[in-house]
Amino acid sequence: MIPGANPVAPGGPTDRPGVPARAPWTVGAGRRLAPAGAVEHLDDLVRAVLLTGAGERLHRPGFGAGLGASALFEPLSDAVGATVSARAHGSLTDALGDRIQVVEVTVSVRDSVLRADVTYRPLPAGEGRTVSVDLPGGVS
Repeated sequence: MIPGANPVAPGGPTDRPGVPARAPWTVGAGRRLAPAGAVEHLDDLVRAVLLTGAGERLHRPGFGAGLGASALFEPLSDAVGATVSARAHGSLTDALGDRIQVVEVTVSVRDSVLRADVTYRPLPAGEGRTVSVDLPGGVS
């Protein structure tokens, strides 16, 4: 176990007991490395799934919702928002289904900005959290 790290119970937010959920670290007091909280790590994982495009990861070609590519290379419209919402919900469930329960994914398009709001609950029993990602659109 890493010295100073908080152990995580089996079946918790990581599949490796005794390893901090957030990988790897955050900058703590005195500008020293410190383990970060499990909830913040889940927020980071949700953002990683949303912003990673399908095919970007060599050994996991289906990983990711491709939100970044949708915002950069497609004209923004409500149809793109609905497509991204469905893709994001499925990608989050596939990639993080053992760690979170996806409650709602809302994607809106306003003023050439694509905004995704993901509401989820950490498993096994956690309070609902919302993660938001804003991306400027490419073609309008």
